[in-house]
Amino acid sequence: MQSKLWRLAASVIVVTGLTACSSLSGMTDKVSQTWDKTWTGLTGKKQAQAQTEVRQAGPAAAGLKPSEESGRWQGLYSLDGETARFQECESGQIIGVLPEGDSVLLEQAYLNTRSSATVAMLAEVQGRVVERAVADPVLARQGRKMLALRVERFVALSSQAACRNAKANW
Repeated sequence: MQSKLWRLAASVIVVTGLTACSSLSGMTDKVSQTWDKTWTGLTGKKQAQAQTEVRQAGPAAAGLKPSEESGRWQGLYSLDGETARFQECESGQIIGVLPEGDSVLLEQAYLNTRSSATVAMLAEVQGRVVERAVADPVLARQGRKMLALRVERFVALSSQAACRNAKANW
């Protein structure tokens, strides 16, 4: 009798847990947006990665588009911990940099020449913009995509912290 009660209790706990998980998966967008607003309010800064994902998630993302052809890109490169970002000069759009190809050379040049941990530097690379699933597993399951820069060849890195136009300035 006692083992049947334990099994029944365990079944109730499992069913309750599964119900909660399915309810929460529908709320993740709202929670994510609320967290972004709270974070922005507390620090005065926007989370660049979340901002990039939001910009890229919609079909009407202006500016950069995925391409099969390699091209020359100029923009502001920065490194925040393990996350490399590239703000393209012409559109001002911020995208992540994939850790492949010559991105290691770009990162090393940046680390060796930057004046402070938060400075962005003007970089020129040969590469292409590709579409990737977002890092958040829940959003990835929903089919959300983001753009990222695949650096095929590192060209140059300048100590300038601004593009010639005013769209891309950190």
